[in-house]
Amino acid sequence: MTAKPPHLHREANLIQMLDPMSTDWNQALPAPDSTVTNQLVAALDFSRLNALFENFLLVMNIPIALIDLQGKVLASSRWQRACVQFHRQSEATLKRCLESDCELSKQTLHGKSYSLYRCGNGLTDCATPIMLEGQHIANLFIGQFLLKEPDPAFFRAQAAEADFNTDDYLAAIAEIPIVDEAKLPAMLNMLASLALQFTELSLINNRYQRSLLHTEQQVQQRTQELMLQNQILSQISEGAELKTILHNLVTQVEQLHPLTHCSILLLDQDGKTLRHGAAPTLPDAYNQAIDGVTIGIGVGSCGTAAYTGETVIVSDISTHPYWQPYQALAQLAGVKACWSQPVKNAQGKVLGTFAIYHDEIAQPSAELLEKIKAYSNLAELAIGRWLSAAQIRRLAFYDSLTGLANRRLLEEHMLQAMAASSRSQHYCGLMFIDLDNFKPVNDIYGHKKGDCLLVEMAARLRNTVRQADTVARFGGDEFIVLLRDIDPDHNRSKEHMQIIAAKITQELSRPYPLTEQCMHQCACSIGLVLFQGDNDCDELLRRADSAMYQAKNGKLNQPCWFS
Repeated sequence: MTAKPPHLHREANLIQMLDPMSTDWNQALPAPDSTVTNQLVAALDFSRLNALFENFLLVMNIPIALIDLQGKVLASSRWQRACVQFHRQSEATLKRCLESDCELSKQTLHGKSYSLYRCGNGLTDCATPIMLEGQHIANLFIGQFLLKEPDPAFFRAQAAEADFNTDDYLAAIAEIPIVDEAKLPAMLNMLASLALQFTELSLINNRYQRSLLHTEQQVQQRTQELMLQNQILSQISEGAELKTILHNLVTQVEQLHPLTHCSILLLDQDGKTLRHGAAPTLPDAYNQAIDGVTIGIGVGSCGTAAYTGETVIVSDISTHPYWQPYQALAQLAGVKACWSQPVKNAQGKVLGTFAIYHDEIAQPSAELLEKIKAYSNLAELAIGRWLSAAQIRRLAFYDSLTGLANRRLLEEHMLQAMAASSRSQHYCGLMFIDLDNFKPVNDIYGHKKGDCLLVEMAARLRNTVRQADTVARFGGDEFIVLLRDIDPDHNRSKEHMQIIAAKITQELSRPYPLTEQCMHQCACSIGLVLFQGDNDCDELLRRADSAMYQAKNGKLNQPCWFS
């Protein structure tokens, strides 16, 4: 028996039908290109289809095969012995087999519903296309039969040409069935219908399985989203730090949406600049550069979203006009797309932005945009709670008019200063300040002008002392200054307090503009107390108050020590 030449192996890989007896030839060919064929291959139960074809062979003695449009055999029965053991083992007869295969495939590709071809080896093959949902997905082949009684002389000559054993070859030819050509169309239609129904059922089942898997994935992701939401809500209700909540939020969103970078920016109290909130997977240099950026149209995605209060989708940073001034920053972070959602409270006030960055050019789906809005709502709850807590703290510890510490916070700071003084043995100082000549401002110009004067006075006091010291409004036009950690020496501490008191006197004595034409000048009375270690807060305040009245009864603008 003659071996198959190497060049015929290569040719065999290009034809529509291959030798079904070769080893694992489904893996020998490249995967089909057609999307529909891919779906077919993924859906079919080939073992059952092979069994169907094998049963047809047992009944009709005619081989059958289902072959995709790239020539890959998807399912088949056994081939005729005359073909496997003889025709495909000789160079001359194999060439005629391949010609038959190619001719049949061409006819089906050209739209013929039924193709018949008499092989040069004396056998007949036929084929019909399998159409699914209007698309040509595969071909059904039946073949290796005779249309009439075989001519012994023809096959003896072929045996001699191909160097076959004549008796064995004629015995194999005798096994080949003779088929009435008139019955071939009906036979092919029946087989094609069976194969098509089998394919349709398989595809339906495959689509159902894929739909079920998709549903399961959606349920799983929704469950994860609800777990994220519950975790964030729990942290908010427990009063966790805003930084911690925002970090956890963006980290978990990135886990739900791989290949993304999330960022939350906070709008500053000035309503003009964005501050870093959380962006753990963006470079530190990028976050530092963004921190403090002024919002406006064209200031990237987030600056624009914060300014307009609208969602900003930039699918390609390299070409979008909003990002042209920030190309170097985008390259630093390695990001190519940015979608930013403004974080707004119930009143529509912008509190910050929630952004998703991509390493590739990307456009969000409508479903993902809805999820981004949901994530921004979680961020709003956290930021809103934090702002509310900060507002409550301001109301509890700070004077609403001047922004200075109130009595409650002053007492806390005094206790802290006493504890620190006990450890360091440094002196601390207390100043009780009362404005002189303040009442005429309210009487003549009204309380609004008086309030403006008090606000200006508070600003002057803050600018006179250190950041570590405390300036508090005690009530009306009375103020307290707490000087911490002055010096362990009594005289040097006293001298330092006198210097600060003189600066305060000078600052508060400068005229205050009430109108464009009117300037008002106030003097002040200052009572001074020096203390070290543990003391009674109320007693210290009483002494400072007493010293202030001594100053008021004495020479104006002259601080007075408690005695």
